[in-house]
Amino acid sequence: MREPRRPYWTALWIDRWIGTTICALLALAKRGLRARKPLASQDVERVLLLKMWGMGSIVLASPLFEQIRRKYPNARIDFVTLSENVAILDLYPGLGKIFTIDLGRGIPMFLLATLRTILAIRRERYDLILDLEFFTRFSAIFSLFARPRRSHGFSAKGKWRGRLHDVEVPFNAYNHVSLNFLDLLQGDPMDPVDAAIVESATALPAISAPEDRWESCQRALREEAAFLPDEPIVVVNPNAGDMALERRWPPEQVAELLKHLCAQRNVNVVVTGSKSEREYVESVLHTSGVGQRVVNLAGRISIVELVALFQHTTVCVTNDSGPLHIASASGTSTVALFGPETPILYGPLRSRDEQRHAVHYRKLACSPCMFVHDNKVLSCWFAQARCMTGITPAAVLASIDELLAPAKVSALRVLDTL
Repeated sequence: MREPRRPYWTALWIDRWIGTTICALLALAKRGLRARKPLASQDVERVLLLKMWGMGSIVLASPLFEQIRRKYPNARIDFVTLSENVAILDLYPGLGKIFTIDLGRGIPMFLLATLRTILAIRRERYDLILDLEFFTRFSAIFSLFARPRRSHGFSAKGKWRGRLHDVEVPFNAYNHVSLNFLDLLQGDPMDPVDAAIVESATALPAISAPEDRWESCQRALREEAAFLPDEPIVVVNPNAGDMALERRWPPEQVAELLKHLCAQRNVNVVVTGSKSEREYVESVLHTSGVGQRVVNLAGRISIVELVALFQHTTVCVTNDSGPLHIASASGTSTVALFGPETPILYGPLRSRDEQRHAVHYRKLACSPCMFVHDNKVLSCWFAQARCMTGITPAAVLASIDELLAPAKVSALRVLDTL
């Protein structure tokens, strides 16, 4: 099994043990400062969004962009994130400057890049910073030193990070992440945002890839003998991000699903993944024994080409991970597999009326066991996550067939696969 990136876990350790002390000291120092006044709508000309980790969470933050424009019509919306997330942000044309920091070069270089970025941001003189991280101390410290006129951030009892912000907003684990982001903009727990905003048929702003990216994706597809140009595409993503590999459906069950898809249906079965995930994807294909009938694009296409692929995909089967939300924003219907995390927080949203999602979640007594306030560190009761092993290939296959059929069903179904 591929282990999560060491820089990520090192950053988490530093954030937890050193960041807490720094936050406490800064919070005590901040007490003596005069509270900043609320900002009038016409006075906000520069808004900075801060979200470092989680490409899928960035996609789920996109409903926020339009709400910022409505609340602050004169404002430019900028973003600061890790360099690996730039490709997806470039697909949102309404954003202004994108500041990036690279974690892949090690912690010392990351801290140096952070300092340079803070200095660049201070020169911009932002009116408002929205810290979209849930409970990392790093982003709260970053927001304080960036010196905006006002900052909003999530808070919780026992966490020091919220005290570094001018406006503290409780993170509600019973609301969808997108709704939490909107509550952060609202900045008043006593004036909650209407949940209908994220429940509408077009809650998620649609993203699309340039036509030349679909052409390059097609070339990659046609290089495979298994590709059938006139048949629908079913994408299977057997991976999950480095932050929580436990979200992966067991490889033997993915392999069984691939067998049935190839044996019984006239569809193009395409598997995806990053370059670092290609070895794992190949091992799944080897287990399935049908690798010659599957198109393997893992490590062969970019994020933007993945968006292009999703725009021409009928159904995407994926674990709870970034590709789920990228597929949703691209207009693809999905079969989403949840276990350690809950679809209450991270369920797929829709970007078009006819889009449909089937969510498989066993709702075990021990689920969920991964929480945002613990930086998504798994605390499973079992040696292997039974919430994932209990999702059967037959149940997933039935959902695929339902979404392939032209008949209309409900836009979102959460299936108990017990």
